[in-house]
Amino acid sequence: MKLVTYVVKTAIGSFQRIGILRNTDVIDLVHSYALFLHEEKESARAHEKAKAILGENMLSFIQGGVFSLEAARTAHSFIESKAIDQLAHNEMGRIIFPLDEITLKAPLQPVSIRDTLNSEVHFKNSLKEVGLTELPAFFYERPYYYRTSHTAIAGTGDNVPWPSFGDKLDFELEFAAVIGKKGINIPAEKAHEYVMGYTIFNDISIRDYQRKDMSTSMGPSKSKNFTNGNILGPCITTSDELDPTNISLKARVNGETWSDARSSDMYYSFAKLIEFISKEETLYPGEVICSGTMAFGCGLELNRFLKPNDVIELEVEGIGILKNKIIS
Repeated sequence: MKLVTYVVKTAIGSFQRIGILRNTDVIDLVHSYALFLHEEKESARAHEKAKAILGENMLSFIQGGVFSLEAARTAHSFIESKAIDQLAHNEMGRIIFPLDEITLKAPLQPVSIRDTLNSEVHFKNSLKEVGLTELPAFFYERPYYYRTSHTAIAGTGDNVPWPSFGDKLDFELEFAAVIGKKGINIPAEKAHEYVMGYTIFNDISIRDYQRKDMSTSMGPSKSKNFTNGNILGPCITTSDELDPTNISLKARVNGETWSDARSSDMYYSFAKLIEFISKEETLYPGEVICSGTMAFGCGLELNRFLKPNDVIELEVEGIGILKNKIIS
């Protein structure tokens, strides 16, 4: 399943909901599961029960664990078995929304975001930016990561305002694992049990400002934390439908392909990242762990930077396209 957060306008205002993304439309999760409970289980409080099991937003859905996922799969199968005219009029509310009638939002307001330094080629190409002349031995010893802002998240279709500081704006081609289960000291061989799904991540960076940030040895700060600078979407593909080890990732700017990579660029797998990050530290449902920028997955490595009105598209196999515009 491809799970989304979307906004629909109604006669009494706009509402944010969670749903299942199909090719040209979205199935509302709560309404579809409520209809299943009403018709198949003869529940008199179907909508109440559906909302309690599925949650009111993506974070509460993820926190519901296997119960929420099983309910979503049941709802999906139930709706797919119905003819369109059977869904047109029902007691639970509208079930299916064409994409041109809704607005997709960031699929999740995460509990935290950890971004990794994970591609050997990307690191080598970026040494000057972080004040190094050669790849340090520590890169091969264990994963390295930093926490970035999880409070100013953008989604597909959102504009990225040009920040008031810095001149070299850049994209980063990444995807991310969404944690779905609480755990600590998780061994790599069991890490897949803790991944609920995968989404695309675009880590917008101000490169000329980043160099100053990194010179303090404190890591990136404002160079990666500003309005709509951390972008997730367009959906979360559940882990049962995506093998993250060798998928295609592409970045286009104004329709031109700038980056073409594969997830095999990652030096450390998501399993290894989860094993390391969870050492003596509890991971919680709704946390996001990013792949790190792919080889040649940003303008810095290509000596090409973004301009106002540029449209960025990150396309990841099995997930979709994350599209945003830079505005001045």
